[in-house]
Amino acid sequence: MKNIFRIHRRVEPGQYRLEDLFEDIRTYAILSAIFADGKEIEWVLANIKVFVADMPHEMFVNNEDGSITIGLTHLRQASDEFLYLDIIHELCHVKQQMQGRNLYERSKAYVDRETEIEAYRVTVQEARRIGLNDEAIAGYLRVSWISSEEYRRLVHRLDVIDTPPVSEGSC
Repeated sequence: MKNIFRIHRRVEPGQYRLEDLFEDIRTYAILSAIFADGKEIEWVLANIKVFVADMPHEMFVNNEDGSITIGLTHLRQASDEFLYLDIIHELCHVKQQMQGRNLYERSKAYVDRETEIEAYRVTVQEARRIGLNDEAIAGYLRVSWISSEEYRRLVHRLDVIDTPPVSEGSC
């Protein structure tokens, strides 16, 4: 897929604005599906802090203040499409945090949290809009912190068809 996103990858650990890292974020039409209106989008762009940290995590939202943390390795090595989808997913969580919702409900598995399902639904819809097929979307959903069984539940709930890799010698 052609690089269609303008993402600053060569920043050092520190605090940034969303536009410092995702230069063209104002052009992301999906923002109007996440946030109530232009005023809310402007508030998020002006006020949500982004921290780039030298840590193993990929990307997450702080439940207390809505700030977003991005792991330095993830920022530098993930595909443009996956970084784009990650920021969309996390902006869904920013909206949920603004609504006072608990992003880290520990009584449910990660893939069963309503906040995650909502964010992943928006993300999967956007992945399809930018041209990713189900195989690529399934790859995006395969994350290290969930089990194989949880992964299967997640792709099923999101109506993503996971095609298992073909092993050598298979017909």
